[in-house]
Amino acid sequence: MKTYFVILILFLFSVSQAYFGRVNEGQAVFGWVELLQSPRTASLEGAGSAFASEDLGAAIVNPALLSGEKIGASIFWQSGDLADKQGIVAISHPFFKNFGGRMQHTYGVIDNGEVENYNENGNETGLTSYPISQYYAISAAFPLSHFRVGISGRFLWERLSEIEGAQAGMGLSFDWGLLWNSTSARYGFALVGRHLGVQVRPFVKNGANGYALSQELAASAFWRANQNLTWLFECNAPRYSPAVGKLGVEYRLANPLHIRAGIQRELLDVVRLAKSIFDSDENAPKAGYYRLFSAGAGYKLADFSFGTLAVDYSYSMLIEGMGSEHRVGLNARF
Repeated sequence: MKTYFVILILFLFSVSQAYFGRVNEGQAVFGWVELLQSPRTASLEGAGSAFASEDLGAAIVNPALLSGEKIGASIFWQSGDLADKQGIVAISHPFFKNFGGRMQHTYGVIDNGEVENYNENGNETGLTSYPISQYYAISAAFPLSHFRVGISGRFLWERLSEIEGAQAGMGLSFDWGLLWNSTSARYGFALVGRHLGVQVRPFVKNGANGYALSQELAASAFWRANQNLTWLFECNAPRYSPAVGKLGVEYRLANPLHIRAGIQRELLDVVRLAKSIFDSDENAPKAGYYRLFSAGAGYKLADFSFGTLAVDYSYSMLIEGMGSEHRVGLNARF
């Protein structure tokens, strides 16, 4: 079983290398899927894709992080200036228990509420749309001798308008992850492919189809400076935009309480910033990401004989006075 699973992962990895062909560059669809994150993932700015956690949101950024023996359930909710009426529900459970496998089911939704329609001249048409985006993902992970491997399949559905000729767009994608089984608990490494897929149904009848999703490849690592402090890193190569560097930190203040913070920037901006320090003619760059920074905390509410219950919160400050985002989540293991 493990051998077949590894062969499948390697096959999907080889197929995903078409990613570098950059066909239809600049025409990615379903980019909203990246907005649906757990509070912990958001507070670390996505840098925790090599660090195992009981947070079910970790498997959204890397399916290989799925682990544990108990049943897990989580609900996450987002609100704010750019993250209103967004949420995720996830359930995980053992899968092929004799092999140490695990499976997770995830449902995500973004409700954009009521939107007035405008014509090509910018005038109101008198029509109103109620755009909504949803996805369902199923993830599985298995341990091997030197790596833990994981894969997710995702079905995406999005309705933009109810006007004549419009229809719901659909897409299919998969993620894969390889998590190194380090002999030390102080450091780790992972490779991830995300949102590798295409649109399978256009948003208008007889419209263009086959556009790629917002695909990305990433390498990540973590380092535990001591028992309480963990540094997390990720280098992300999106298909349709510049490479991004992510940095996060998680600190355990007490056994039930963790605090977190994170930042991400385009690597080109980081290089320009470094050059501006030594070269007065070099201008310091503007933020290369819409969130200036994020921070948050997690607290274990209860530790029962049959399981645990924890709550997470994250706050994100947006750039250019655009406001803020708030995320809250409830995690249970039983």
